[in-house]
Amino acid sequence: MANNSISLVNLDFDTLKSTLKTYLKNQSQFADYDFDGSNMSVLLDILTYNTHLNAFYTNMAISEMFLDSAQLRNSVISRSKELNYTPRSTRSSEATINISFPQSGLNVFQIPFGTRFTGKSSNGTYTFTTKQSYVLYPSAGVFSTSLNIYDGSYITDTFVIDTSVEGQRFIMSNENVDTDSLTVIVTQDGGQTNTLYTQATNLYGLTPTSNVYFLQATEDTKYELVFGDGIFGDYPLNGSVVYSTYRISAAGTADGCTNFTLDDNLGHVNGYTALPIIPTIKVTNVASGGATAESIESIRFNAPRHYQTQDRAVTANDFKNIVLMNYKDVKAVNVYGGETIANRVEYGKVFISAVTNSGSPLSVIEKQNIEAFLSDKCTMGIVPKMINPDYLYLLVTSSVKFNPNITVYTPADIKNIVTSAITNYDVNYLTDFDIEFKLSRLEAAINDSDKSISSNQTYIILRKDVNLELNTDTYIDINYRNKINPGTLSSTVFLSNGRQYQYTDYNSFNNTITVSQLSGGQISITNSSTNIYLKDVTTPGYESYAVAGIIDYLSGKISLNKISVNGFVNSSSIQFFATPSNQDIMAKNNDLIQIDLENLSIEVLSV
Repeated sequence: MANNSISLVNLDFDTLKSTLKTYLKNQSQFADYDFDGSNMSVLLDILTYNTHLNAFYTNMAISEMFLDSAQLRNSVISRSKELNYTPRSTRSSEATINISFPQSGLNVFQIPFGTRFTGKSSNGTYTFTTKQSYVLYPSAGVFSTSLNIYDGSYITDTFVIDTSVEGQRFIMSNENVDTDSLTVIVTQDGGQTNTLYTQATNLYGLTPTSNVYFLQATEDTKYELVFGDGIFGDYPLNGSVVYSTYRISAAGTADGCTNFTLDDNLGHVNGYTALPIIPTIKVTNVASGGATAESIESIRFNAPRHYQTQDRAVTANDFKNIVLMNYKDVKAVNVYGGETIANRVEYGKVFISAVTNSGSPLSVIEKQNIEAFLSDKCTMGIVPKMINPDYLYLLVTSSVKFNPNITVYTPADIKNIVTSAITNYDVNYLTDFDIEFKLSRLEAAINDSDKSISSNQTYIILRKDVNLELNTDTYIDINYRNKINPGTLSSTVFLSNGRQYQYTDYNSFNNTITVSQLSGGQISITNSSTNIYLKDVTTPGYESYAVAGIIDYLSGKISLNKISVNGFVNSSSIQFFATPSNQDIMAKNNDLIQIDLENLSIEVLSV
């Protein structure tokens, strides 16, 4: 007896049609039919198309049911709700300015919520606003204060509670909402009662009278307010009016604004005379921290990890995941406990270092915001402390050879191309914790940047910057955490007690450094001394040396004696330079490797 079953393994059109033909040929009713004839072939095409489309749509529908395979944003958001994860909205750029103006006979002055400023950058012009009111009191005849301002303008969505509508929803109208700015006020009893509702992220501690709302993402990249059910959280009375006020963000394009002017007229009425306010504005912190709404791939990555942390910060990975999930301008995070610090254990503290996507440390405001955010998620007795990374800069010198006969680019063009390649390498492979810099990969990136480049010789020098409090006795410790060559340590010039000095491990009056030729053309450099010297360079042509500390060449650790620095020469800190013994550099502990892109040395030679 013939096998009359249909194969369900292959679902492409041609295989389906062939399977249907085979099935029908095995039926006695169709034994003499011409399945390649026009009429029968059309019927088979219809059956095949129908089967193929059903298989396709079934596959897509099932794929959208799982977070790992979903492709539609609405599906990903729906799956993330099951993990109690709310995708991050757009974020407004934040700047800090100082505003001052004459007292003009007033004893008190108020800058209201929503006061508008215009900020300018290379990207364009943007509106910034205050998120709170500021009360000012004069000092020496001048009103002066520091303001935090955020890009975007405020709008208010209004909803009326109607209990006759089953499943009533409260969806905010603008998809560029910055949910950090959201304020929800519910007016009840015909306007007699105005109640501020706060956001809740879980059910812990909620009672039937808790004035809270839940926030969840919804379709079309928008957000929805969800009120309690009368058991966990209060549900407003029928006829109540809900006012949700929020800021519409420029989604990061306002980052970099440095020039601000006041848009609103803050003039007051003194008697019958309007006195306009024309303030002096100085920028304390350039606008930064703006971001677009969280992408699908980011939601797919973060939602399970958010569920894993359970919205609490206990382990080091908890701290990392929480910061990365909630602050999208942060590229990398390093976390360690105070009990792990050698020689100065600090129990009860968790130190967090973070770096932005641009490679710069976080601003003071951003660090304060993260500390406050983490404080509510730590266990009792744990204090989060944001610190800057310990930057390990690489000074790159590269001699690039190219063939001008196979390219239209000039040497200046090739230099720009190489600079761009080095910049991309820094962005994509460095500026991170616990990584290794490999010189061979950088050289390969330079060679691959243009077909005319035949080779390059590239070298690196390590740099560490030490920022000191001036006119204060200070011990200096530097740790490259990589082996360095003797005789290569030096520093920038600084001032101390009216003299100019720099640090070095080479004493021209007492040379203890030996250079030996090894087999294979390699060179060995040794130093019989571990002294670091304070070199007096005040008088040109004259120098003197005094022992100022010790160095461990194998670990790259330097310990210097106490010194009072009065100022710096041609720099804003003391910069320490050293040549590594190995051109592959490890980033350990709180070190963060970054190429010094402002001081690249690139030579282009034609061959």
